[in-house]
Amino acid sequence: MGVKKLVIHHGGSWAANCYEGGMTKWVHVPIGLTYDDLVKLVEDVAKVDAHRSTLELCSLAFTTTGTARPRIENDKDVSCMMDEDKLLPEVYVTVSKKVASQCVQNGTILEEDDNLVHSTFLQQCNLPTPQPVYGGFLRQLAACGSIPMLDPIVCNDETIDDEENSESSDTDNRDDSSIPDIDRGSHGDEDCNHSVGSGAGSVGGYGCAGPSGFATFSGDSFREDGLGDGVDQSCENASPRAWIIPGSERYSFEPISTEESISDDGRLYKGKIFQCKKDLKRTLHMYALKEQFEVRIRRSSKTRYEAGCKDGECEFQLRAFKMQKGEYWVVRMFLKDHTCNIDGFHARLRQANSWTVGELLAPKLQVHGHSLKPKDIMVEMQVDHGLHLLYTKAWRVKDHAEASVFGPPEESFKLLPAYCHRLKEVNPGTITTMKTNVANQFEYLFIAHAASLHGFHTVIRPVIAIDGTHLKGKFSGIMFVAICLDANNQVFPLAYGFGDVEDEMSWTWFLNELKNAIGSPKDCMIISDRHLGIKAAMEKVYPNVPHGYCVFHMAQNIKNDYKRKDVSLLFKQAWKAYRKADFKEVMLEMMKVNRVAFEDLMNVGPERWSRAYSHVRRYRSMTSSIAESMNSCLVHARQMPITTMVEFIREMLQKWFYKRRTKAEKTRTQLTPWATELIQERNKDSEKYTVRPIDSVNFNVKDGNKDGLVNLSEKTCSCTKFQVDKLPCRHALAAIRYAKKPFPDFCGDCYKTTSWLEAYSGNIFPVGHPSEWNIPQDMRSKVVHPPPFRAQAGRPKKKRFKSAGEHGNGKTRNCTICKKSGHNRQNCKNPQPCQAPQPCPSATSVTSSTSKRPRRPYRCRKCGEEGHNSQKCPLTSDVGGTT
Repeated sequence: MGVKKLVIHHGGSWAANCYEGGMTKWVHVPIGLTYDDLVKLVEDVAKVDAHRSTLELCSLAFTTTGTARPRIENDKDVSCMMDEDKLLPEVYVTVSKKVASQCVQNGTILEEDDNLVHSTFLQQCNLPTPQPVYGGFLRQLAACGSIPMLDPIVCNDETIDDEENSESSDTDNRDDSSIPDIDRGSHGDEDCNHSVGSGAGSVGGYGCAGPSGFATFSGDSFREDGLGDGVDQSCENASPRAWIIPGSERYSFEPISTEESISDDGRLYKGKIFQCKKDLKRTLHMYALKEQFEVRIRRSSKTRYEAGCKDGECEFQLRAFKMQKGEYWVVRMFLKDHTCNIDGFHARLRQANSWTVGELLAPKLQVHGHSLKPKDIMVEMQVDHGLHLLYTKAWRVKDHAEASVFGPPEESFKLLPAYCHRLKEVNPGTITTMKTNVANQFEYLFIAHAASLHGFHTVIRPVIAIDGTHLKGKFSGIMFVAICLDANNQVFPLAYGFGDVEDEMSWTWFLNELKNAIGSPKDCMIISDRHLGIKAAMEKVYPNVPHGYCVFHMAQNIKNDYKRKDVSLLFKQAWKAYRKADFKEVMLEMMKVNRVAFEDLMNVGPERWSRAYSHVRRYRSMTSSIAESMNSCLVHARQMPITTMVEFIREMLQKWFYKRRTKAEKTRTQLTPWATELIQERNKDSEKYTVRPIDSVNFNVKDGNKDGLVNLSEKTCSCTKFQVDKLPCRHALAAIRYAKKPFPDFCGDCYKTTSWLEAYSGNIFPVGHPSEWNIPQDMRSKVVHPPPFRAQAGRPKKKRFKSAGEHGNGKTRNCTICKKSGHNRQNCKNPQPCQAPQPCPSATSVTSSTSKRPRRPYRCRKCGEEGHNSQKCPLTSDVGGTT
């Protein structure tokens, strides 16, 4: 049997003979397709259930009179559609709700549950089955005014009583406690004892009375009354009753209104249950904000909430009630269609308050993980929603969004002890230390993850860069970081901490905790800037560990103090020199150029900033920029509350460890990618060198300058770069290539892929939700208050103060007088301007001997003479005298 393509259009609607909207999909079907197979295929494609919905299948036919829409109802219709001359037969699907599937028919209530139809027979309550419930008896009740005329009677999912169907204003004084709740599962015994006539029954605790057992309706409730001469009397005495049939609380015996609808985002619809009234109001306000209309609250109480459009004649309406048990609220009515004219929409909606807009932006803040700027909020709300926010309101929106996602900063400090306990519990070996003052106010916090400590003690180079950066949240403070470099020359976080201020005491506390965590490793060096607090703390905590200075900060200070490019260039050559002879040669040249700069650098100590005189290996780490890089990764996190910030750092480290471990596992080279690239670059330069072998391990390499004496067995070179960096220098690479040996065998283990993988072999596990934490009672009772709040004058500063030379734009400033660089006209020492070349004299041009044009004399506007103006003209006094 052959196969043919079939195009199925679904999800749209008909407008005349034009199918609008929806989606289109084609499928392969056999030529002999049947109607039942087509229906099953449409159910799979359109994701509908034929038991719950009515499917209308149509095709399009072009006739002489126009376009026709033949329906497909049997196998013959399917065969005609497939036999058309079209290359691709088309089926148009229209889905409508099957009203008859939830009706009371022949005394049986039909209800759907997972495509199964279950029956609850009314005979259990002594109801006769031959007479339909919606038959003539209900019409008699409708005639006497007990119930409205309902034809047909359909069961809905919720119940709306008469009080809900009536408009109520804000001045309505009715008691909301009389409003029935949708939780009909519990009722008093008084609802089961009223009977007319003789005979009574009970099913599941619900009373059933009446000789005939017919269900009698009053308003939106129904009971069982007798049928006979007392009908009119029963109608007059009818009163609202609770449901008396088990399971009937799930239904409302009134026709389905086509006006009931669902919001476009699916968050508002009839039957929607909210955890509290605040969630209901938030959802309504956000829906109004997206749809751009103003909401008018018609009634708001502890048990009822009604809202509509600002236009009183508009049909948009929402009604919600509080459930009897708990704090849940349920939507009983929602009509989303507007019948008003919203042309007068203003760019500042009443419900677009800071709380609502903050809730709208909270998901984006949670995804991005960093705070939003008021300017960005203003632009985003204007572009996405057409709202014009003031700057002050945008700032309040930012506060509400941060409080919604991160929580209050005060609560963050209270959660910190439990968080640290949980962090150590899920990551054994992690060190967390916190210190508070006598008033239980936060002072210091130190954290070192077990995975970081394992990598440092095994394969990481023992060169640590420390630095501090300021926090930008409500409670300002300082953040301390201790960073190393891994085998791939990437940032490896070792430890971090927090304090109230950056001074000698805080740095001493942090370095003490760092020493307790890592000890005093052999050949270790700590690099930092020249902060006085760090220098004093190092002398107390690590007196025997070399303390190196960041050459970048020193270079900026030299540039700012001496303002000479030659001095800065000589300093760069000095700290980069590997040989002591090269270092001395450069410093002698600096002494000739600027003796003051030479003496200042020698007083600091060459062992603190030079490679040649360093007491231990600095490898290639001459700056503390790796710590600055860590601070730049946390530029947004530093605005968060402290516990949220610690969790942000933990999650960042978890991601780093996983990505780098995965990358190391996929690396097939013996050296890391960074080390491989560096060796290849040096190897290209070494190809120009000449190798003179001395024996099997010693080689003299000619480079055209000072040459190099290489010993491959001891992995040394006379230029000292081989033994300092633990990477082959250009001389060593030339000798290794001459000896035909592999390059990786002469590289240090700290640059190999195995060390890279070992450094990130540990895992950093998440702490989970606070509700899942098992915290001891002593830890729960520990209270940590935030540090004293010190509000600074002026606008809070978010950016750090840059060092000298960091903010240059690359332009050279020249003096406007002497046209030379290095100074401006205010401190120019050569006030005489440079003489411009004189032009050749000509008969038609006269060059003035002075640089400035001569000033024209004053000319009077009255008499026309020079030397005075009109106010001092002598003719003025003469005229005044004659008059």
